[in-house]
Amino acid sequence: MSLIYNINFNEGNGNQTKEHIRGNLLKIEYVFNDAKYKENSSPRWIKSPISGYALDFDGYSTYIIDKPLEVIGSFSISALMAPRCFEACHGEVSTTIIDQLDKSNKKGFALSLYQHGEIQFEIGDGKKIHLQRSKKQVEFYKKSLITVTYNQETNEMLLYINAELQLMCDSITRWIPSTIPLSIGLNNSPFKISDIFKGGMFSGLIDFIQIFDEALSTETIQSEFLGLCDKLSLNLKDIDLDECKLLDDEHRPQYHAIPPQHWMNEPHAPFYFNGKYHLFFQKNASGPYFSNLHWGHWTSDDLVFWENQKTALFPQKGDLTPSGVWSGSATIGPNKIPCLFYTFANFDKECNQGVAIARPKNIEDPHLVDWEMSTHAAITQTDKQGIPSQFRDPFVWKDEQEEEWYLIIGGGIEGKGPTAWIYSSDDCVNWTFRGEFFTVDNKNYPLLGTNWELPVFLPVSDGKGNTKYIFIFMSYFNVEPKGQVDTYYFLGDFDKNNFKFIPHSQEPQLIDYGRFKFSGPSGFVDPLTNKSIVFSILQGNRNEQEEHDAGWAHNAGLPIELYLENNELRMKPLENLVSLRDETLVNEKNRLLVDINEKLKVVHHKMLEIIVEFEDTNKVVGLEFKRHPTNQEKTSLIFDKEQKQVWFDRSKSSIQRKGDIQGGSLVIDKGLIAHIYIDHSTIECYLNDKKMITSRSYPSLKNSDYLSLIGDETIHIRSIQVYKLKPIWKNRGSE
Repeated sequence: MSLIYNINFNEGNGNQTKEHIRGNLLKIEYVFNDAKYKENSSPRWIKSPISGYALDFDGYSTYIIDKPLEVIGSFSISALMAPRCFEACHGEVSTTIIDQLDKSNKKGFALSLYQHGEIQFEIGDGKKIHLQRSKKQVEFYKKSLITVTYNQETNEMLLYINAELQLMCDSITRWIPSTIPLSIGLNNSPFKISDIFKGGMFSGLIDFIQIFDEALSTETIQSEFLGLCDKLSLNLKDIDLDECKLLDDEHRPQYHAIPPQHWMNEPHAPFYFNGKYHLFFQKNASGPYFSNLHWGHWTSDDLVFWENQKTALFPQKGDLTPSGVWSGSATIGPNKIPCLFYTFANFDKECNQGVAIARPKNIEDPHLVDWEMSTHAAITQTDKQGIPSQFRDPFVWKDEQEEEWYLIIGGGIEGKGPTAWIYSSDDCVNWTFRGEFFTVDNKNYPLLGTNWELPVFLPVSDGKGNTKYIFIFMSYFNVEPKGQVDTYYFLGDFDKNNFKFIPHSQEPQLIDYGRFKFSGPSGFVDPLTNKSIVFSILQGNRNEQEEHDAGWAHNAGLPIELYLENNELRMKPLENLVSLRDETLVNEKNRLLVDINEKLKVVHHKMLEIIVEFEDTNKVVGLEFKRHPTNQEKTSLIFDKEQKQVWFDRSKSSIQRKGDIQGGSLVIDKGLIAHIYIDHSTIECYLNDKKMITSRSYPSLKNSDYLSLIGDETIHIRSIQVYKLKPIWKNRGSE
């Protein structure tokens, strides 16, 4: 027996690795070898007691190409790897470990992971590609030894996971090697996700890949595994994406909740339990693009400083969640057990969405890291519930007085309009359908879409005993032409007897004027403070190529508190955020605007909190931020009290991209009070606690981070505070 191919990734650094049998020095392709928005960096290497190091494959840009391997007759492949996620959302496709399969000529071989962690091996005989697949699945976040053997004398193929035989096949005829290049981590026939991203790439760690020129015996394979089995443990920081890798990205937020790398959708399912806040989010650990949705997980002591936990929920093999685990919410259920309510997806069904529940595996774990996903649906869409497969994003709350739980879920009724359906339960297990919670005629309000996503229902109070309810949702358009998706709300009352929301006005309101930058709402009532708190995704403003080059897309918005004043909705940043303040840069009262601008000339940071109150005036006032000293680049907040309008002017935000103007009505009876958070590319503005404008700015010039006030020089500034803020991830990354 001879070893004819051996990559063991023992270099530990750099962007090259050596194949030790033929001696080829191989380039490791990686997006940050030539980075655009940060310093160049090599792929991550993780120390391993087995081979010295394991190489981290990021799932979309890391791969290796080698010259064709000449394999004739019997052979074996042995690979030690730990996957970070599986490909479950694009049908019958796989992610490659090692591939020299020529599909067009039906020659060669490929070893890969199938949808939910099954091991797949393909081998071609020139006429047919023989595909074999294990029933058992490897676990992600854990190392597994994968071995496949082919014996040409017996035409027998065996497949092992951790030295346990999974599959035996003796119907394979003599195979024919291919002459195409060999690839590691990259599918030679990738499926297209978009114009920029391709699927079929491995995400996770690989310790080694070895190929032998004969079929290894079961005894040999078992002996190899016995030598490894006490060295297979991994901790989260080793296998999860590196949260330090992108800390030097010039546009990436530093004090917002954000995954270590790659794509996120809406944060959701906040709850408080045993001293910890929990917040989940839609994540794709394969790359910065929309796909492969799992539930990421953060924990916090204060809703400000977050800690990344391992993936909580993920698509499972079977009839319930094979195609995805989408947004949902959380509640504390009977016996004080936290329950996650998630949208399950099964694309093989016409009504392919519904609700299922997950509960903690270990209630004593302070971080609730591991979750048990139910194998059956709690709620399934019926053929009488509106548009098929537009039935998602459950929101659950408990009526403490009646020991009753309520659940609403977004949908739409053809010929009528978008709706939220409502259910009730006294045990969080069995749910009774109660009909339409709230429906809008989209002939009268076409901007609200054909159906709703991410409904949220919360009480809002004024501290004087007056309480209303806010119903928040996102518009969605299931048919052409597609309209502007955005986040709206109604204020009203909850008629519990009839399970109906009764709005006080038929006119929907935008929470935020940023035009889809603030989106994906979720929320809860904090049991410690009784505050109604809303979370959001802060959408990016980039194309796919820019997100590919950056390695990340989107982040959570800052948590906001909703309350009532004069029977109107008010919103403000959560008070806890004061803990982000690192240094006071400006603190002035009753000064002329011209004098304040002199003070601001020395303020240029990428992470700021600004609170400014202008005197009451009909003159136009505002602020310029993310400004270059030459004024070539700047983003402006402008308020015209006489016209009752406020807007962001992003027409000069970057010299390399076209900007726009976003805004709306703002009616106030005193001077403008603007509370602004700037975190690299993110901008969040709270205006007299009445409206928000959330946006993005990606300056192209260095030093585009200055600040100044807009307005007549003689206008009085009643007060202004400017704080330099500290990151929430940098310290954790250096622990």
